[in-house]
Amino acid sequence: MESRPRRNNQKRNNKRATTIIRTMQAYDSALSSKAFGDLADPGLIVAYQSHQDALRFLTAALGRGNGVALLRGPSGSGKSTTLREQFAALARDSAVAMVEGEQLTPRSLVKIMLEQFGIDVPPLDDDQRLLQRLSAFLTEKALAGETPVLIIDDVDKASSSVLRLLNWLAALESRDRFGLRLLLAGQDRLLSLVNDHGMRHLARRHPALYSLNPLTEQETVSYLRTRWIAAGRNDGEDAFSLDVCARLHEVSGGWPGSLNSCAIAVADGLARQAPSQQVPSLHVTRDGRTLASYDLTKHEYVIGRSDLADIVIEDTYISKVHAMLKVYGNAVMLIDLNSTNGTSVNSRMVQKTVLRSNDIITLGHYKIKVENVPALSAEMEEEVQASDTMRMKNLGDLRRARARRTIRVLKHK
Repeated sequence: MESRPRRNNQKRNNKRATTIIRTMQAYDSALSSKAFGDLADPGLIVAYQSHQDALRFLTAALGRGNGVALLRGPSGSGKSTTLREQFAALARDSAVAMVEGEQLTPRSLVKIMLEQFGIDVPPLDDDQRLLQRLSAFLTEKALAGETPVLIIDDVDKASSSVLRLLNWLAALESRDRFGLRLLLAGQDRLLSLVNDHGMRHLARRHPALYSLNPLTEQETVSYLRTRWIAAGRNDGEDAFSLDVCARLHEVSGGWPGSLNSCAIAVADGLARQAPSQQVPSLHVTRDGRTLASYDLTKHEYVIGRSDLADIVIEDTYISKVHAMLKVYGNAVMLIDLNSTNGTSVNSRMVQKTVLRSNDIITLGHYKIKVENVPALSAEMEEEVQASDTMRMKNLGDLRRARARRTIRVLKHK
């Protein structure tokens, strides 16, 4: 028999701990945030039709002579994401400043614009001097055909003093060229804000308005699975099956922000249900003496006398290719590969079976003890045993059921 015994308990424990961490890392406490929350990659953009249409519309609107574009949508509709992507595109060949409207003051707006336009701001400059610096810069750029862009997110939450300054900025002209292009985003009252008499300079530039639309049900599937995969998982189809995605779309209305919140609840539910299991392992013994131990970190293991086997046991009773272990995320299956003398588990001859912790596989003079395999329901094992194709029912079925329960709770909150 070829064995790969562990040198000492400390090395074995360290190896197992490392493997456990690697196996469970996708279900750490931050998984949902990595996929759908604050820890998600800010550079990840999952494109969908309304998002793409909005980008094209805004680009065209800002390229026209009046140069004012409005982006409207409810909270969580993807306005900020769209603005960030538009900012990145504009910044390649234009001076661009982007600010958040809420809690903004006139002075902070001017300072932020100057700083983002790359202009030094002396700390002792008063408001009038700051405005002069800004006006001079805008005039210079406009005359050069390089009109800067100001992007304000949540402009409908800006104070009246900021709106008055914005109206003043909208009026700046040099030789029939507006000094500043504007991209403003807000919720339903955005259009009425622009049409208010106090914003007449902005209104006379005839802003172009785009209203965001939610994701379709099909786009929701792509959105959820893409973000899940980007967070490090590879089981998007199981965690977010078509029926789960459909229910999430229904609950969220297809708006990205609400969709993220619902998906976090589902992902957290999966994490809570995920057992804190160790990696399945085997211990090969003969006459009561342990000869080798194996952590089952691969998908398949062949057991046999052949040197090509993953677990080599040199016993004439054992076939060259005797049996196979198939390791799933939720079970370990043993399959006899038409061996000459057969395979037994707990003294019972088997063709295929789902292994449980502490099962004893007998092969000739050797015994293999199984440890740390996931516990399965009798229903799931029965289905595996009955399957002619040896395809097991995936734990994803159970996860989907749990996810559906979570969605029902969300829907009735």
